[in-house]
Amino acid sequence: MKRISSIDFIKFIAMFFIVYIHSHSFKEVDLFGIEGDRIDFLIDTFARFGVPFFFMVSGYLVVKQVERKGGGYFPKYVGTLIHLYVAWFLFFFLYDLVMVILDKGFKSEPIIEYISTFLTFDIFYYGAGHTQYHLWYLLAATWAMILFALFYYFGKIELLLVVSFILYVVGLFDQSYSGIYDLSLESRDGAFFGIFYITLGGIFGKYQSHFITISRRFKPWVWALVFIGFSLLQVVEREITAHGLDGNSGNYFISTILVAVTLFMFIFSMPNIGEESLVNKIGKNTVGIYVIHTVIMDITNRLVDFVGLSVIREHLLWGLLFTPYLFIVSYLIYMSLQRLKPKFG
Repeated sequence: MKRISSIDFIKFIAMFFIVYIHSHSFKEVDLFGIEGDRIDFLIDTFARFGVPFFFMVSGYLVVKQVERKGGGYFPKYVGTLIHLYVAWFLFFFLYDLVMVILDKGFKSEPIIEYISTFLTFDIFYYGAGHTQYHLWYLLAATWAMILFALFYYFGKIELLLVVSFILYVVGLFDQSYSGIYDLSLESRDGAFFGIFYITLGGIFGKYQSHFITISRRFKPWVWALVFIGFSLLQVVEREITAHGLDGNSGNYFISTILVAVTLFMFIFSMPNIGEESLVNKIGKNTVGIYVIHTVIMDITNRLVDFVGLSVIREHLLWGLLFTPYLFIVSYLIYMSLQRLKPKFG
């Protein structure tokens, strides 16, 4: 089946908002009497569809590839995820080590203290902290995809969808619903978070023709409006759970499921958005933006503080331009690295 180009178009948008989640570019920008924290809360909450969408895309595309190439595609895909994680783990390990030396000098104590933070098995499941905190996604996708492959081989992904949904709900009590009961367990991982959306995407792949039939009963603008409506519901849910119930801010919510499903239905109802466009070209390479954007952000923030211009974070232009700047520069640098790879291969 022909590639659905709308997926790449939405990947572009989703990655832009993921970069915003990390940049918080409006956090210190007060606008028309509205505090920056409040603006940031609204944008950050809307942006929460991004990571679930990428998990869903992974599940969907892997199922379509397995249908074409056979079950051997699973190890190949998992191998790609592991290779990405190891390569960028090492890059960020060295980067942060250099930053420690620049900040505190070439002294044994801070260097040993930094290295000791990696002497834990958590780096194989949750990932590491420091500037590479975002690489948790690659590990979550890896472990979740291994589990998904097992259920797929035995023809039980429908069962996995039910099991993973239960885990997802349980995980909410470490996330947004911790104000009701604090699970005290890290649930932003493959088991409580990633596996549900990967399986959901796999269901969309397995039963694609049925979902396409349903999606095209309505105009794309209807699905777009429903997406906006569920996104507003997500804002309300986060407002209640984070502020009303005093829970953790949370990475995902119950309504996030509705937002992600609706987005896929929109894609199926209008599959050719941005075909052959620059947006879609960038959308195909969003993994590069994801892995590299935090180091661009860290360097930029360090330079801003070094030259004594931290006050610009309160300016409207910072709020408007910092995230696009990170997005574009990350893409350009990653693509430049990709062009250089054959020369060092």
